[in-house]
Amino acid sequence: MVVLFFVYDAVRFSRKMHVLTSEQKNVQIIGHAGRAFFSPLNPFNPLPPNSRQSLLAALHEDGADGLEVDVHVSRDGIPILYHDETLNTMSEGKGRIEDLLADDVLRVAYTGGWFYDLFHDEKLISLEDLLREIPKQPEYPYLHLDLRSYNPSRNAFFAQSVMRLLRKYHYPLKKLSLVYYKPDLLQAFRDVEPQAKLYLDISGDFEKSLKTVLGNRLQGLVADGKHMDAAKMKLARYYNLKVILFGGKARNTIYKMILLQPDAIEVNNVKAMRAMVR
Repeated sequence: MVVLFFVYDAVRFSRKMHVLTSEQKNVQIIGHAGRAFFSPLNPFNPLPPNSRQSLLAALHEDGADGLEVDVHVSRDGIPILYHDETLNTMSEGKGRIEDLLADDVLRVAYTGGWFYDLFHDEKLISLEDLLREIPKQPEYPYLHLDLRSYNPSRNAFFAQSVMRLLRKYHYPLKKLSLVYYKPDLLQAFRDVEPQAKLYLDISGDFEKSLKTVLGNRLQGLVADGKHMDAAKMKLARYYNLKVILFGGKARNTIYKMILLQPDAIEVNNVKAMRAMVR
């Protein structure tokens, strides 16, 4: 029955989808935490977000133009990839990464429950683990760093730790986007690297968020595709802001985001989006 539903959904979608213009197709496809989140169906994904295999599969197998990763900084200044606020949710560890030493976090095993754990053996990795893989790509992929910090007193330390590592690997600034939901941490990155591209992760009141973006001279905004529409997009473009949308596993949802013509989509189903814009 489930298979029949997905076949019907695919046929219905193909009938209603109009041919995309070259302008609409000109959007960066960013793997949301790699292959995104645990998913039992359509697409089946047993890989944890931000895990090594998830990130590399999005690039090598799915055709992503880049990756969105969630970056914490350990107590001793090591940028580590993990999505949630605490390790309790998807790993065998406990607590916030920023309160722990890197040696106590790295190589901690991911867990998504018995079903998903049958299909993976992933452990937490550092941002440096990912950057070591980048030279193996034909060219640098776009890299969106979704910053995870919970202590404003560490802002300068956080920014210095991340930028020091990126400079070590000579990551081009034109391929980097730094994202946070408050301007204070983004300002700390500007202090360390004035040319960094800074984006506000917005939710709730769009006009209030827009004022924050403009008041802090940020380059753009990141928004859930479900909460964005043509009017909001037009307003952002009026102020020459870049727009990144995220989400989208179902083809219909991805298609609606593409029609809005954002600069990039951090998508939960890279393969489906790549098929639409190829």
